[in-house]
Amino acid sequence: MPIIVLALAAIGGLTWAIMALRSSLARERRLARTDDLTGVRNARAFHEAAGAEIERARRYQHPFSVAVVDLGTRVGDDVVRAAATVLRGALRATDVVARLGRDEFIALLPETTTASARIVLDKLRVGLADLRSGDGRVAVPTIGGVTFLNPPRAVDEIIRATDERITEAKSTGALSHITWNAAPATGFEGR
Repeated sequence: MPIIVLALAAIGGLTWAIMALRSSLARERRLARTDDLTGVRNARAFHEAAGAEIERARRYQHPFSVAVVDLGTRVGDDVVRAAATVLRGALRATDVVARLGRDEFIALLPETTTASARIVLDKLRVGLADLRSGDGRVAVPTIGGVTFLNPPRAVDEIIRATDERITEAKSTGALSHITWNAAPATGFEGR
């Protein structure tokens, strides 16, 4: 009888240890895909989500859009955190918000057409207009977006297209949006 009791206690202890390890592993996986400062997803998590969205778009023939926000180079942590809060509040629960770099965010907008993407970009512009640093300086974010009517071949094409939108938006001082039809011979088309 004592051997059975000891065996049951050992099994119970092992079961608890396994559950604790699984919980710890799940926590570590979550942290590996979350930006420490803002609590939004990080670049790795964005790449995973965007890759999955490209596959969904191929399979179901639906458009999706991507919005990008560049806060500028001289913003502090308070502005970065505030921008993340605005982005989370302005977007749907199904959208993926991620921090790509020190001052840059990207949002994956599944099932979002050109017209809807432009509404989202304007909503972000309005929401981010009042960002101020701790010393009262106004942040001037640059916002751009791309709508993919047909999916790109890879996530890197999404990043390249959004980088081009940010460059254009910085040069014009206005929102930059483009519709990508993904026809191999023509690349980007429409505005």
